[in-house]
Amino acid sequence: MKLLKSTLTGVRQIFLQENGLSGLVIVIAMFFSHWTLGVGCFLGALIGTYTASLLKYPQRQIEQGLYGFNASLAFMCVMFTFGLVDASNPMIWLNAVSASIVATLIMREFTKWNKIAFTFPFVFTCWIFCWAIAKYHFFDLSQTTPALADNTNTLQAIGEPFYAWAEVNFGSSMITGILLFLAISINSPMAAMYGLAAATIGTSFANQLLTVQPNQLANGIYGFSPILVACAFAGDRFRNFVYIILGSLLAVLIQFSISSLGIPSYTIGFIIASWLLLAVKSKLDKAAFDKNKLVRLLNP
Repeated sequence: MKLLKSTLTGVRQIFLQENGLSGLVIVIAMFFSHWTLGVGCFLGALIGTYTASLLKYPQRQIEQGLYGFNASLAFMCVMFTFGLVDASNPMIWLNAVSASIVATLIMREFTKWNKIAFTFPFVFTCWIFCWAIAKYHFFDLSQTTPALADNTNTLQAIGEPFYAWAEVNFGSSMITGILLFLAISINSPMAAMYGLAAATIGTSFANQLLTVQPNQLANGIYGFSPILVACAFAGDRFRNFVYIILGSLLAVLIQFSISSLGIPSYTIGFIIASWLLLAVKSKLDKAAFDKNKLVRLLNP
């Protein structure tokens, strides 16, 4: 029972939240996009959590789901890359299991040194287990991801923020996106609402200033990293709002730059933007000036 709870909490940690019930909703949501994503979402987190237990990683960190979410994303990414059309090849599943374990091992290196990894272990792992394998056809595997559905008609385009929520987990269904939004709302309504706004802001920015295909925008491709930025920096202070706006714009720029090189960006836009913001936040927190003193200075 403890393993199951930690596994579902790990699924929830994809959105930087800690709540097992939300994790269950997320797993269910993924089945509305593709059954392999639903299975992969749960199995990946289970493998990561169980691996951490076998290797005697800190129990508190395991219970917080810290070793489940990167493994879950890695498993889903492998299925998204190779298994959406035909998942009958055993090498696909072996690759997914291996990716989940490697992502867990990398995550441990970050927690060991008290460094914030976000979803970097998943990204680094999948550059090897998905992009490189597909590019060079290792193990006779080739990318079979279907083309994006045409969501450019007005009604579907309005639903872009929910497609962006689905895209965080490689989903393509608006139902998936709505359920993921609700799953986050269970634990943090503020993060969910900020995420909805950030997806719209990031997509609008990409539309106005970058050369991005309209259908990519409509499918939420430039909205999912801003959602993760919002989940990471949500709060009730004005500075949280500023961090989310700046982080969303940075994430989109970084994602576009990496994609332009022909490399899948995954969530690297969110990761680098958040690392930069954390560095700035740390400097500002250390500088913590006296606001009352500033008020007195401006109002002698």
